[in-house]
Amino acid sequence: MLPLLELRERVKNFYQRYDMYILPVLKFIFALIVFNIINKEIGYDAKLKSLPIVLGVSLLSAFTPSAVMVLLSAVISIFHIYSVSPILSIMIIVILLILYLLFVRYTPKQGYVLLAIPILFRLKIPYMLPILLGLTSTPVAIIPTACGVIIYFLIQIIKTAVTMQTSISVEDILQLYTYVVDSFIGNRQMIMTLVVFSLIILVTYFIRKMSFNYAFEISILAGGIISILGFLISFLLLNKTNQILSMIIGSIVSTGIVYIIHFFRLTLDYSRVEHATFEDDVYYYYVKAVPKATVTLSEVNIRHYNVKGTKRREFSEPDTDDTDPYDYEESEENEDN
Repeated sequence: MLPLLELRERVKNFYQRYDMYILPVLKFIFALIVFNIINKEIGYDAKLKSLPIVLGVSLLSAFTPSAVMVLLSAVISIFHIYSVSPILSIMIIVILLILYLLFVRYTPKQGYVLLAIPILFRLKIPYMLPILLGLTSTPVAIIPTACGVIIYFLIQIIKTAVTMQTSISVEDILQLYTYVVDSFIGNRQMIMTLVVFSLIILVTYFIRKMSFNYAFEISILAGGIISILGFLISFLLLNKTNQILSMIIGSIVSTGIVYIIHFFRLTLDYSRVEHATFEDDVYYYYVKAVPKATVTLSEVNIRHYNVKGTKRREFSEPDTDDTDPYDYEESEENEDN
């Protein structure tokens, strides 16, 4: 355990020292992944898929708030759809505008949550994010999570709807709109995913807020169990039994990833729990204090040896002379006397 704690302290110290450089790089990489996925899923306009544009919007996202990245992603998606179906783009604009206003109104700083959901769906571990949000955020995180889930399923509907457009007649337009609305509102898998993700966030949040020992670790485990049970029931009801095995594996992997993140974020030492009581004019307080598990990194002393081997200088600590020169002068005066 001690080597892991030392590794955690080194990682945290490195991040705290170079965070002003690390954050823009991480945001740039995340934005690059987001825009590449958009271009791969609905990349109908070849101009928007060009490398200079992708790098430019990713670089802009690296130095701006997450809400800007969400807006850029929405704009690029709309232009992609407009290039192949101007009629369909009108409906997509309305849906994305509603989601964006809802997101900006309540959780403008959690744009990465909204954008990470489609990425994690492609990686088969979308269950990780609701567990992590329940562990680190509040129930309001349900809003960006729901927006991300809706966007993921909306992309799947768009990919099918684009192939349905054959002409611009009124009948075809109505048929296209009817298909999108029915597929969007009547998507049972999307609705069940929203319900299970919301339940994971709430269960994880309320358990980790409790005061018993190892509440954080138990909340992570509870979130993983809710994920497996919730989606197991969902897939059985939807007759998607072929996805059960990948869901179970994904939930287990997601739970492990969240536990690793929690280890580097916060590790408590329950062997040194302290209890205190005090009162004021109105209340009597019972306080439980759990210290964080910390470790002092070993210092490395650098020694420089003379080439001739006759002298040696140490740079670990400068040599100091504790002798006071005034004591020497006083001793000389005493000898003269």
